[in-house]
Amino acid sequence: MAHHPLYSDLCQIAGSKYVADSDFAVWAYAKDSSAYPARVPGIVVRPNTAEEVSEIVKLANQHKVPIVPRGGGTQFGGWPPGEPGKSICVDMTRMRRILDVNELNKTVTVEAGVTCAELEARLLPKGLYAHTVFSPADSVTIGGMVCGVFGGGGQMFAGLASNWPTIVGVKAVLPNGEVIETGTRTNPHAKMFFRSAVGPDLAGLFIGSMGIFGIITEVTLDLFYWQPHREVGAVAYKYERLDDAYQAIVKLGMHEPKLFSLCILFGLGPLAQTDWQLLYRAQGHSREELDRKLETTARIIEDTAPPDAWQPADAVGYATEFLLHGHDFPPHTLGMWTIMEFLCPRDNTLEIFKALSELIVEELRGWEDRVLSGGCSMFMCGEQHYLSFGLYHKESDPEAREKALSVSQKGNILGLEMGGFKLVLNKEGGDICAAMMPPAYSNWLRALKKAMDPNNIMNPHMLLLP
Repeated sequence: MAHHPLYSDLCQIAGSKYVADSDFAVWAYAKDSSAYPARVPGIVVRPNTAEEVSEIVKLANQHKVPIVPRGGGTQFGGWPPGEPGKSICVDMTRMRRILDVNELNKTVTVEAGVTCAELEARLLPKGLYAHTVFSPADSVTIGGMVCGVFGGGGQMFAGLASNWPTIVGVKAVLPNGEVIETGTRTNPHAKMFFRSAVGPDLAGLFIGSMGIFGIITEVTLDLFYWQPHREVGAVAYKYERLDDAYQAIVKLGMHEPKLFSLCILFGLGPLAQTDWQLLYRAQGHSREELDRKLETTARIIEDTAPPDAWQPADAVGYATEFLLHGHDFPPHTLGMWTIMEFLCPRDNTLEIFKALSELIVEELRGWEDRVLSGGCSMFMCGEQHYLSFGLYHKESDPEAREKALSVSQKGNILGLEMGGFKLVLNKEGGDICAAMMPPAYSNWLRALKKAMDPNNIMNPHMLLLP
């Protein structure tokens, strides 16, 4: 079998051990964790340094070969297309060094291939925490977190919300191969210790960018002191009392200081019509602080909307399993998932939640045995709410797969039209969002892409771009 035209050149850059273009290798990099179709690259390379990434990008520019960066591959919005059979997939997972933990400045600098779980495990013995992703932390990389899921939301999701404000700065390889650093590193004599830069804050150019403006090789994050004392709890509301349950989560979320690290209003889905479970995890630096939070929680719930059950065993059990292991979803045996998720403002979260539930009921009528509604959640996310609806199907049933993807597309359009916002993007999800961009914004994005990447090698065809 003939090698990819750039096989030898890439071997010279990264070493032959870290370059592969066999069918077995490239198909392993053809999908994300979704039901969307595979897009097979032409070759895979696993660089070990920013310098190697720079050389790879320069080579791709020289030959006008597209690049698709990859971290953990766990996004669920459709894998980037690149140019099937030709693209260079740049796997960043060899670059997993933790470069600096500065406890005085309260920052941590890591390479882009470090997983969120690995970073948390390294920081926890020091009593420190970096705001990464909620799930799945064992496979999501820090680089993917920054550019793929628009900042994510970690184990302090309810209080700190999306983590883009905790991103101090990045080191990135631009489409021409040049290496830049943002934030205070725009002064070459300074450390990366603050987001502000000489001139505009260009770190934001890479957050949620999906790699269209370059490849992130290092990330600096804010550090927080871990709160070691924690406890979960739960209350339940009858299915018809959704409005009451929502008022409870709103009042809890508006309290200052914040009461929870995680808080979710959960149901088994609009087809099941089971009780709503309000699950929460409170944390504190001391037992006394934790007890105050738990007492305040009980008072607010009782004053706002007394539940039908306090601390029911099944809900507390689920909260213990889910929230005390905040990165681990319970095992699923329902099939391949298709997820609809939205960040929503408080003043129309409930309206969007109900509309999406109604859409699922209507669309799945007659499909109940082949496409399952596997749960709907309303996460407390700082001053907003994050909605998540799961659909499941068997991969052996292609008609069910197409139905699930069709329902997801309709739900994504509906949620956006009602004022929701998608944080987790990739090909299909990003295209739906891009189709709703105001023309002036879309044109500006195209102009930036063309100016920075005239050969259009960096993750092309994303966000309806060329």
